[in-house]
Amino acid sequence: MHQLRKIPQWIDVLWVSLLAIYVLAGVTHVPFHGDESTLIYMGRDYYYHFIEGDMSKIQYDETWTINPAEQHLRLLNGTIPKYVFGLITSINGYLFDDINEQWDWSNDYDYNASTGRIPSQELLIPARMGSAIQLALAITIFFIIVRLVLNRPSAYLASLYLTLNPAILLNGRRAMMEGSHLLFMMLVLLAGILVIRYRKWWLFILLGILSGLALSAKHPNAVIIALVFVACGSYVVLHGLRHFKSQGRATIQFIVGLTLSGILALAVFYATNPSWWGDPFSRANTVLELRNELLDIQIEQFDTYFTASDQINALLNFVFVAQPQYFEVTDWEKFPVITSQIEAYEQTIWTGIAIGGSTIGGIILAILVGFGILHLAQNTTILPEFRWFILVWGIGIIIITYLLTPLEWQRYYLPIYPFVGLISAYSVIILANILWKRFTQ
Repeated sequence: MHQLRKIPQWIDVLWVSLLAIYVLAGVTHVPFHGDESTLIYMGRDYYYHFIEGDMSKIQYDETWTINPAEQHLRLLNGTIPKYVFGLITSINGYLFDDINEQWDWSNDYDYNASTGRIPSQELLIPARMGSAIQLALAITIFFIIVRLVLNRPSAYLASLYLTLNPAILLNGRRAMMEGSHLLFMMLVLLAGILVIRYRKWWLFILLGILSGLALSAKHPNAVIIALVFVACGSYVVLHGLRHFKSQGRATIQFIVGLTLSGILALAVFYATNPSWWGDPFSRANTVLELRNELLDIQIEQFDTYFTASDQINALLNFVFVAQPQYFEVTDWEKFPVITSQIEAYEQTIWTGIAIGGSTIGGIILAILVGFGILHLAQNTTILPEFRWFILVWGIGIIIITYLLTPLEWQRYYLPIYPFVGLISAYSVIILANILWKRFTQ
């Protein structure tokens, strides 16, 4: 393992480039999902904003008479993925009228196909590439994060885990929100790590800007942002209390900087969400109401968790076993076109590898994660601020996802995968070093 540290730096670039190629190569093979139609459909916001210049079509309408279906989706979802898809559609020469209609989940595949709700391949593949490129960038940033906070060998293993993760590949390649979600999640994590380590004023600004964009990419990124702020703030406060005479002023300055970062994040989110312009507090309340209504409908229609055992089994199956969930609506298994796409995709080399893969494999992976957490907490060779940051983020995202996820939807568990990759890679490297020393002495 020590020899890996001596490899030339350009090998790192080659490595992440190969991982990116693998991500992008599988884009055309991914089975279709109805949400791709809806996200491409919402790319029309880009046309309203930048081509027509008609902001009235994307700002909030209190009467709900101007394109109410669009407004509903606009409030529920982030802006960045939709603008990315709209930009890509426009660059490829498509006009507003060429964009497909929104997917109708109350009807079957054939109905949606016959009513113009499925994008053509010429629309779908470029949009998917836009999402997959963001996923490839997210993996690259993840490599940088792991190398910075842990070590180079762990960075290679962790980035490989994330690249081969079937759920990450499936969702990140689709023309949905997950590519943007993961990219800006990684950017916020990296910014938080830099802030807690170097504490420069411009890093606080960077953290604020990236946090606002992450929230605009997908609203659930609020959990990641909160964990990053808690990790940074709690470490500095606890460290400052132990060394108040020498660190008191620096601690206060840090908390002020972090507070200003939070304010800047809200400002960036507000600026990038025209539907929130006017009265953001009222809009926040509206969004919460809409999300609760949607969640009630989803819980009524889909399988939900009734016991803690159900939640633990879901965590094991979706995170550690991690076989891909191709669709959430069980009726989709009745559509021959979808089942044939899934079968064709699974015949390729682009599906990735479920590192857990089975119940036994999932349990072994979970044990590696547990071992890594315990070892990292005591490893004084790693900077204490990095150890604190990793553990607060990682343990926090597992607990919050476990508590707040009400449905058996693998997409909701995606934020856990980076931590699982990081800490399991760390465990493997530690165990390999132990075995190496034992057999070479």
